[in-house]
Amino acid sequence: MIIPRESMQDVLDRSRFAIRWGGVLGLVCHPVYYLVWTYLLPQPYDNLPLRLSAALICIPLIFQARWPKRFNAYLLVYWHVCLIYVLPFVCTFLAIRNAFSTMWMMTEVMMIFIMALCIDNPFLLMGCIGIGMLSGALAAVASSPAPIVLSTANQSDLAVLPVVVLCSMAFAHAISKGRIFVEKNRALQALAGSIAHEMRNPLSQLKHVLDRVEETLPALTEGGRAPALFGAGAALLYRHLAHGQLSIERGLRVIAMTLDEVGAKQIRSDSLAYLSAAATTRKALDEYGFADKKERGKVRLVVLEDFTFKVDETVYLFTLFNLIKNALHHIAPLPSATLTLTVDRHSVTVRDTGSGIAPDILPHLFEPFRTAGNSAGTGLGLAYCQRAMRAFGGSIACRSEPGKFTQFTLQFPPVTESELAAHERAVLERARAVLDGKRILLADDDAAHRTRTQRTLARVGALVSEAENGEIALTMLREATAYDLVLMDVNMPVLDGYTATERLRAGRDHPNANVLVAAYTSEPGNVARVLARRAGMDDMISKSCSSMELFASLQALFENGTRRAVNQRFDDFSGKSILVADDDTYSRLVAKAYLERFGASVVEAEHGQAVLERLDEGLAIDAIVVDMNMPGMGGLDTAAAIRARSDAYANVPIVALTSYADLGSVQACMGAGMNEVLVKPVQVGSLYACLTRQFAQQGDGAAGGNAGLAGALYAAGPASGTERTVQA
Repeated sequence: MIIPRESMQDVLDRSRFAIRWGGVLGLVCHPVYYLVWTYLLPQPYDNLPLRLSAALICIPLIFQARWPKRFNAYLLVYWHVCLIYVLPFVCTFLAIRNAFSTMWMMTEVMMIFIMALCIDNPFLLMGCIGIGMLSGALAAVASSPAPIVLSTANQSDLAVLPVVVLCSMAFAHAISKGRIFVEKNRALQALAGSIAHEMRNPLSQLKHVLDRVEETLPALTEGGRAPALFGAGAALLYRHLAHGQLSIERGLRVIAMTLDEVGAKQIRSDSLAYLSAAATTRKALDEYGFADKKERGKVRLVVLEDFTFKVDETVYLFTLFNLIKNALHHIAPLPSATLTLTVDRHSVTVRDTGSGIAPDILPHLFEPFRTAGNSAGTGLGLAYCQRAMRAFGGSIACRSEPGKFTQFTLQFPPVTESELAAHERAVLERARAVLDGKRILLADDDAAHRTRTQRTLARVGALVSEAENGEIALTMLREATAYDLVLMDVNMPVLDGYTATERLRAGRDHPNANVLVAAYTSEPGNVARVLARRAGMDDMISKSCSSMELFASLQALFENGTRRAVNQRFDDFSGKSILVADDDTYSRLVAKAYLERFGASVVEAEHGQAVLERLDEGLAIDAIVVDMNMPGMGGLDTAAAIRARSDAYANVPIVALTSYADLGSVQACMGAGMNEVLVKPVQVGSLYACLTRQFAQQGDGAAGGNAGLAGALYAAGPASGTERTVQA
């Protein structure tokens, strides 16, 4: 587990209590000590103006909560300046002017240990004490009416001070380590509980789905055969399947978010895209797994003014999922409570009329693993939200009144017209490079929408043909003309898009059997996505998306080469032999099923040593798919051993499967000679596209394995928020 270094804001947040009470003590103690050492226990020298100035500069610390927001960034600096002046400067000045009397030597030692209680960084502590004592000594010498002479006893006493400073540094270091240890243990305990809870939710939902599937399936006949399932029963089964898949996807998203937050994984700037705030927020509501229609009915979206923001879509969706989940938990006991998401100029607010948040919790709300009393929370959700908004260049703030409402405001930086225009030009250039000259068939019964889409695609040089229903589209696809893509509306008269795609995939005697097909629909929800995949469609694109979003989706579709046909057998890898190495039997079976669907033959191995044994047998192996974590010889050692060989196997493409998406793991894979890295769980389209690239490079004579980290992380498909791939 990686514990990130504290930011200045983190240090300030946990120091506010000490700063306030430090100000109170500084304001009170200096005048009191002046009275005590002037009248009750008289000392040779004291200085009222010095005492009063030390007391006065402590007053702003007491009222830190009332500081203007723009000055909060300087509070921590002001606190340390006050410490330097109020303690080491004043105490050293008065100690020297009092000829290092026993009383003042004791005060000097006490001052050092008080500084150690206030500053737990040993080097910062030494710096503050050094600056304060040196400046105090210079001021004392300069202001003294007579030369200051140190007696032998004074010199002996002063020799103790360096030892005291070193002891205080060790003391401060011990305090810091102890605090970090306690916080780390608390974080680990909270993380363990959070993961257990978050995994229990999707697993419970999945169990519920399986129970409903069992109820939906018809009973076996006396002959042991199951009757066919039609009509309402089949539709209900698809809804249960969609619910189950959505539960799993949400669980994977939470795991990805948890790993990103614990590992302090930075949000990469090149993953940010210009999106419509209203459309992306609406997508969050469409994809959120509400428990039932009643819960969904409590939530509404209000768009006062749409705007364009620059965000990572998946991270933004995670952020809203966290806020929605927390709000729904708090309003669940209140039948009349509601949750409203409002899109306004440069901001998105999430406001619930639930029980509210106590004032003493609000200042700590965005601390990692702070649940604010929400036993259903991840314990890191709000910290993740804050980190995400900072990565977007924005901010998140919370207002709440107990018993009335809680409102989170996501504030985004404005996107200038010139910036947006430059982005659109870049998107058009990239899209034109991919789509120029591509033959696209647009099947839609809405003539006006066909016209708008045709004009949009013409901007990037695409050659668009039109069909007004699935039957006409199927007839055109069965002709000799080869198309590169079909945009298929799912709801059309005569023949709907699902059925048309199923019939297209079933035929093998025409050039468009394996053409890319994207469902182009206005239907929300996960059920349509499940039906689209089942029919053999490769992706699902919303009709409400903008031109730029349409271009980006089509570009990703062509570049990823996704294939989602469930029962389709592709012959692209016919004659290829692929070695799959994984100690998990189920993972091997999944990979084997994918690869055999592509027409490849599969050789299995349970660990790295078995891989080398298969190669020593002289088997014809065209590619190796290997898990990184296997007993005995793992994936890294296996890849290194293969690259060190002097035979033909030394250049065979190697694809790594790993559960870790951090840059260090990816670099380790590339350094060992891997060609690409796929992060589990792997989707069929990503595996297909990955191996297709590698076989193409082999055919072109491209060097594999040692090309280095030349690729970049990119999303492998819209259905998964966790899968990533890296290529060399």
